[in-house]
Amino acid sequence: MADAGDLAGLRVLVAEDEMLVSMLIEEALTDRQCTIVGPYSRVSDALEAARTLAVDAAVLDINLAGTMVYPVAEVLSARGIPFLLLSGYGSEAVAVKHASWRVCSKPFRLEDLIAMLAEQIASARQGNLRGEIGS
Repeated sequence: MADAGDLAGLRVLVAEDEMLVSMLIEEALTDRQCTIVGPYSRVSDALEAARTLAVDAAVLDINLAGTMVYPVAEVLSARGIPFLLLSGYGSEAVAVKHASWRVCSKPFRLEDLIAMLAEQIASARQGNLRGEIGS
């Protein structure tokens, strides 16, 4: 398992439309010395950020205000930026063509979310990625 301490100094894009969940994620990442990019509650805003801003990783709610976050994840994947999807429906919520994308099920423990994100980042650093962030 990756060390969550590896997150220090990283810029993490957060896309979450539930304010309390977003605040919890932000606090957990800030406690680990991350800089938060966002948070974004709409896909259009998160997509613009994913295309144009310097980010090292991302935490994306799979459904932002009724719109699937796939375009944001696809941009991040194309840029080689590791990300973690959040879903109340688990990995079943991910379209079949993106089945390799890592999903953290809601509700989650913050420690589990941080550990999963750290694993995604460690995998990316090791060069184990083949175009998509996998599990």
